[in-house]
Amino acid sequence: MELRQLRYFVVLAETLHFGRAANLLHISQPPLSRQIAMLEEELGVVLFQRTQRSVALTAAGQRFYRDARSVLATLDQARSHARAAEVGDSGMLCAGFMFAVACSVLPVLTRAFAAAFPRIEVKLKEKIPTELADELRCGKVDVGIMYSSDASDELCTETIFREPLVAALPAGHRLAARTAISIGELRDDAFIISPREASPFIYNTITEHCRQAGFAPRVRLETNFQQTIVNLVAQRLGVALVHSSMRSTRAENVQFVPLLHAPYIDVALVWNERSRNPCVPRFVQTAQNLGLFEPSDAALQVCA
Repeated sequence: MELRQLRYFVVLAETLHFGRAANLLHISQPPLSRQIAMLEEELGVVLFQRTQRSVALTAAGQRFYRDARSVLATLDQARSHARAAEVGDSGMLCAGFMFAVACSVLPVLTRAFAAAFPRIEVKLKEKIPTELADELRCGKVDVGIMYSSDASDELCTETIFREPLVAALPAGHRLAARTAISIGELRDDAFIISPREASPFIYNTITEHCRQAGFAPRVRLETNFQQTIVNLVAQRLGVALVHSSMRSTRAENVQFVPLLHAPYIDVALVWNERSRNPCVPRFVQTAQNLGLFEPSDAALQVCA
């Protein structure tokens, strides 16, 4: 059975006239008659009752018509899906992120992307920055939102936003009621911090900020994720410096206090220019359309 036989059959079933069906199919009538006869022979049933004046579907023909239309519709859908996947309008995109951006840009960007490309399935993976950079390089993740400084030179980066670090203090801390503090006022406190292996950038930023105030932070606990750090602060296990966007978590028993001369951190959209996933340029384009970063040669090239 050939697909053209199904198409011939459907057109004839809808016109019930060999001459009109042949004209619609841009063939002559004899080849149409031969193909229908071959189809009936292969199926072992009579599809049409023919007389000199009329053509009618048999019971078998009516049943076969419904199924043939379904088969052809599925084929057309498969063709459409393949073409959409080729240009990145459908498919799957794996986006990695660090927890801090879940409180800021991640929801905005993923909602906009889902609205613009509803046929692309987005899989989100929370990762520490160093793991995320590794998975971007080896293709396990398609795009990432992370510290630009933790991405290697072989990855494309576009800064999305900058934000200051703030002090996360347990409720009742001697400085919790202040409108702003200097980092030197925390020299005697125990710190909770992300380990250098998780993010060399954030670790170095915090320790260097302390060093410039004349002390090395006394690290009591190390943990990978910002939310875990905030939870440990709430348990009065130490103080921490975290993203200012962590304020939106509204953690109980934690006071977020601005820092004087606070260090700023850059968060970037990161992708591998060698990626063959056509959905990646669509994600980058969505970020550009939202005005999350200024156009650059790298971003324009991947979206071309």
